[in-house]
Amino acid sequence: MPVYRYQAVDSGGRVVAGELSAADVNQAQQILGQQGLRVVMLAANPTVASASSPMIPPVASASSPTSTLGRDAQATGVASASSPTSMLGRDAQATNWERSRVSPHAMSAWLIQLRSMLKAGMSPANAFQSLSQRTLHKGLQRASMEIAHDAVQGVALSDSMRKFPNLFPAFLVGAFRAAEHGGYLPEMLDRLIEYYEQHRTVRRWSLLSQGCLWQAVLLLPLIAPFGIGFVWGFQDFQGGGRAEAMQAILGGFGKAFLRYGLPMLLILMALMLLGYLVAGSERLAARLRLRGLGFFTYADWVRAQSLEQYLFHLGRLTHAGVYPATAHALAAGAIPNRALAEALLSIDLGRAEGAAHIDAALERSGLFPIEEIMMARTGVQTGDLPNILQTLASWYRERAVSNLQRLPRAFFRLMIFVSILATGIAMISLAWGYYSNIFHAVDEFMGVGE
Repeated sequence: MPVYRYQAVDSGGRVVAGELSAADVNQAQQILGQQGLRVVMLAANPTVASASSPMIPPVASASSPTSTLGRDAQATGVASASSPTSMLGRDAQATNWERSRVSPHAMSAWLIQLRSMLKAGMSPANAFQSLSQRTLHKGLQRASMEIAHDAVQGVALSDSMRKFPNLFPAFLVGAFRAAEHGGYLPEMLDRLIEYYEQHRTVRRWSLLSQGCLWQAVLLLPLIAPFGIGFVWGFQDFQGGGRAEAMQAILGGFGKAFLRYGLPMLLILMALMLLGYLVAGSERLAARLRLRGLGFFTYADWVRAQSLEQYLFHLGRLTHAGVYPATAHALAAGAIPNRALAEALLSIDLGRAEGAAHIDAALERSGLFPIEEIMMARTGVQTGDLPNILQTLASWYRERAVSNLQRLPRAFFRLMIFVSILATGIAMISLAWGYYSNIFHAVDEFMGVGE
């Protein structure tokens, strides 16, 4: 009978380790569960069992605060054999840091089901196998089946998700990797679900604003040349009834549109497409979102959401006893905004005797006010850093929620501004084209000056 090595957490939060004999992995998990133990790591003993025996990756738990669970991967056997910092370096070069082919609604529904299954005590392999049958998104179905297969083989969830960069953006993979190291996967899923729910609201209003802008782009070249087109139609009118007059006006408008409106339409569409092309660079788009392009409520929401995610992961990893430099790198890799993530990932806290602590990362980033840096420094000195980081995370969470509540009004004001601006330009162009030509046209019609 195969022998399995295990590491688990008992009801008192203490880490226990040992070996047991079982027919397979499922039976081993069942035996440990009957003993009141929550499995952290379960693997076949290579000296007794076959090297191909399956290994179960860590099952996250809110009741695993002990520092042993949060040590580096080499110390605990959690996550993958590669170092987390090297993986984050590769993720930083990924094409899709924030973007995904999965809509925020579909991703949120997928994460909600995963959280429910894990909290119910299902193993990751069983949870993802069930997800593959319950999600409607075809890409997530295939990914869930592949992740379930990898989980049975002992592959970390984050490593398996990295195979699907078009579905799972790099920051989401980073969030899973951080939670695997800290043992707080269900809590991490809570944060991700809230982020995607907020992102869905923001995306809906953003699409409405883009639709308003495209409407202005399409209508402006039609309205602006109408004034001069009317005058040209008046000049071409040779007499007759209402039908001949309408034909002359439409003909004049057609000539005015071809001469002025069509070039204006092409220029405006080219500018819009150029904007989308610029936004296609994720690094530049991330920086523009932080600037807000003058839309400061949206920019503040992006910043608050990103820093809340960073502080949340940092607090949980610190609570789990993860080394400061590793905790900082893992937390920075879970930030939704690429510009902020790269700014934090560029900070090197060092290791060994000359290593800096978490407060140095906050200070060097330039993203946090001095009072928050001093609070973190106090937490380092008093040993209360995890609680202080969680307090700071809750502040940024409240700030993000407050900005989210103001965003619909801000987007509505933006749409009103675009509409007024486009209408104003169109009416000014219409009046200018009409009044700058009508008097000369009347003079020619009356034969004045001949």
